[in-house]
Amino acid sequence: MALRYRIARAVLGGGLYALAASAHATHAPILDPVHGGTVVTVPGVGLSPPAAVNGFNPLLISSAFDQQAAGLLYQPLVWVTRRFHINKTLSIARRITVSPGHRIFTVTLWRHWRWSDGAPVTTADVAYTYHMIQRLGPQFANYGVGGIPTDVTSFQVLGPYRLRITLKSPVNPHWFILNGLALLTPLPAAAWRHVSITGLYDHLADPRFFRIVDGPFRLVSFVAGRYVTFGPNHRFTGPDKPYLHRLVMRFLHNPESIFFGLKTGKIQIADLPHKLFPGRRTLRGFRERTVGPVWGFNYLGFDYANPAIAFVHDARVRVAMMHAIRQRLLIRVQYYGQGVRDYGPIPPRPPTYLSPLARRLERTGAYDPRLARRLLRAAGWHRGADGIREKGGHRLAFTALLPPGQVRGPTLIKDMLAKVGIDMRLREKPFNEIVAMTQGPDATKWDAIYLAWGLSVYPSARNIFGCGGANNFYHYCSRRMDALLDAVPTASGKRAIYRYEDYFIKTQPLLVLPGQRHVIEARADIHGLKRAYSSIGGFEPQYLWIGRRNR
Repeated sequence: MALRYRIARAVLGGGLYALAASAHATHAPILDPVHGGTVVTVPGVGLSPPAAVNGFNPLLISSAFDQQAAGLLYQPLVWVTRRFHINKTLSIARRITVSPGHRIFTVTLWRHWRWSDGAPVTTADVAYTYHMIQRLGPQFANYGVGGIPTDVTSFQVLGPYRLRITLKSPVNPHWFILNGLALLTPLPAAAWRHVSITGLYDHLADPRFFRIVDGPFRLVSFVAGRYVTFGPNHRFTGPDKPYLHRLVMRFLHNPESIFFGLKTGKIQIADLPHKLFPGRRTLRGFRERTVGPVWGFNYLGFDYANPAIAFVHDARVRVAMMHAIRQRLLIRVQYYGQGVRDYGPIPPRPPTYLSPLARRLERTGAYDPRLARRLLRAAGWHRGADGIREKGGHRLAFTALLPPGQVRGPTLIKDMLAKVGIDMRLREKPFNEIVAMTQGPDATKWDAIYLAWGLSVYPSARNIFGCGGANNFYHYCSRRMDALLDAVPTASGKRAIYRYEDYFIKTQPLLVLPGQRHVIEARADIHGLKRAYSSIGGFEPQYLWIGRRNR
């Protein structure tokens, strides 16, 4: 799958790792791919513990699960590979020409792409997406990412297959192409142009509204809170047409129901829940693949606008938390060894954008409880009678919201923080409730959240960590961070990214946690998993097929 943005939060989950078969897999002889059959799975496989899909419009999606589902219906303007290169065969864009001054980008489209009603995919469809992002403003979750539309002075349609974008100032072309142009997924302008924004929201999950697609799949049915069914787009004009007759995603939310679904055959592909990892040998007739960590980070995030936890404004307290957490132990206990240490906003796998400091910390770790205690004392926090630190009559305590079934890791973190005098309370809530509680400028009645975030391909993060960023639900604001982030789009090379990354590590605006690998269980007669599940979170179900003998 193109590395589009996992633009919103996901349930805490996890890099390029080889896909290895398990010992308990049932090995079938090599067969030629065949068409037909149904595969039942859950959202977020290889990405995150599952949650419900709520919508399919790329302009309005609010979670990684919506993004994954929408990605099956609509082909991207720019298809980015797992190694951050552009696959021209799978992109709508045939050629991108950059002016010598790095301000003008001329995009030429392939002429063979067609919508499922037979109409060609043209620059009018790209222009529709761009102008809708302008109209939506911050309602579009990636508003401002890659300079779209905030850094654009001119968007010109030069013909049905050629357009030109002029920016306010010179930029790093890689940043704009991988982050900005990648946002402009063509959408069916002829069918949607007369629909109001309210109408788009009203039809967010209506299969009839999404009948015109250009991706490999079409939306067959959707039952809110229960499942979504996809079928092949028989008019798909790209390569690698789907083999499956139906792909069903069931919305299961707890590890036990997922494991039971695998054992009973009601689900054929799902991540093996880490808490049930010891029971993997009881799954007979399955093959196993390990992928990840995904291109993103796991974190404990704080609401800086909540006066009840004003202590988070002190970087010494945040860094003390980093040093209090023994990530190696967390990986061993929570993920059964399937993870990697991570302390910054850029994942350690692949290490393409990893600074020397980040590389060193991945090797050595940052666990140092003595340093954590010194930092807390220096910040004026001293042990109370119950061992929890106090300052000015306030306890060093907060409540973390976490999705169901995710208590194992937070419980361990809670114990680690308690040893240095910090009280972390835990409260489980459904993923959708957490999102609703924490989004918006007035959502300040929470302390902390335990979730995950997916990154843009070129890992600048102004929308997440910049003052007033569209995805800055944490109300974090640092002028120093803003200056570092503002330098990333225009700088050549990686030095600007390194400076931003190192400042993040040294101040911990969010408490970054280990990245996890995902163990995917698939029924033994299902083939194509290596291409279907990217090592860093992509999902390409068009490559899945079922062996003939067991269909």
